[in-house]
Amino acid sequence: MADPVLTDDEKDALLEGMSSGDVEVHSNKGPAYATVTAFEIGPRSTINTNSYPRLQSLNRQFAGRMSKQAELLLNGEAVVSYRGTSKRLYSDVCEQEEGLSLLVEFLPKPLDGSALISIDSSAVGSLVETFYGGQGNDAVRQDAEFFTPGELSVALLFADAALSMISEVWAPLVRLSPEIVGTHLSSAVLDGVDGGDLVITSGFGLEIAGKQQDFHVLWPVSTVASLMPVFEGQKRDRDAAEDARWERSLRSRVTESVVRISSDIGQTRMTLGAVAELAPGDVITIGNPRKGTVCAQNVPILEGRFGVHDGRHAIEATNWLESEPGSPAASS
Repeated sequence: MADPVLTDDEKDALLEGMSSGDVEVHSNKGPAYATVTAFEIGPRSTINTNSYPRLQSLNRQFAGRMSKQAELLLNGEAVVSYRGTSKRLYSDVCEQEEGLSLLVEFLPKPLDGSALISIDSSAVGSLVETFYGGQGNDAVRQDAEFFTPGELSVALLFADAALSMISEVWAPLVRLSPEIVGTHLSSAVLDGVDGGDLVITSGFGLEIAGKQQDFHVLWPVSTVASLMPVFEGQKRDRDAAEDARWERSLRSRVTESVVRISSDIGQTRMTLGAVAELAPGDVITIGNPRKGTVCAQNVPILEGRFGVHDGRHAIEATNWLESEPGSPAASS
């Protein structure tokens, strides 16, 4: 057998030379050389990573709390896990759905617009069976084209529990008061969401009796537009009006706070031996006290003359004490 015209090393060298432009490539148009055109990202261009770190953190918290909520609802073991977040067209989300799914539409007030919870038909079946005491092993209807009133009832209980957990987890971000407004099939046309709308899809796994199911929370970008910077990790701008309300509220309540008042009305000097010999009933002479110091929570606040008022020992305030930097009063 004749030796090959080119060895493997020669072939690799030839291919590398052609790709780098060191070797001419002949064609009917003459020699051509490999070139690379520089590409510059414009100053207004952005790269959309779809990471949403803050939203992912909220979703992980939701999954952990929803596991306990699902166990209480189903009176059995249930585990909810976070699968990930992506941003896609709503039409693409519908096309990737396999089989029938139940869409629970809700209004996430005070946000404008609606959002959806999508529950796979197999998950609906497992929820119903476990809710009524089953073990989650019965076959789910493969040819289902609708959901029965009983299935809808249990699915809505699950969706309501999910919305309750979303409100709880999102409370530091926004105080949601979600309201379920209807249910739809995944093949239905929705008035509130168009196929060309961008939606943020958060996927979750639902494990019941060893069977893994799926459900998703779909947030149209138009609905959560005000929260997008926060989802991406940016800090929200402070509301000056809300800060002013908090300041007025705190100031009004400070005057109603109860603090412990104490006073120091005299001092004396004793040897350590004399202190050690003190016994119950002994009297420590401090002379005739003329001044006293009043403290609030052990912080000196004013000085005054010590005397008697209405038959009781009292201190007449003469001057307020100013706090020095680093003193307890300055740091309290």
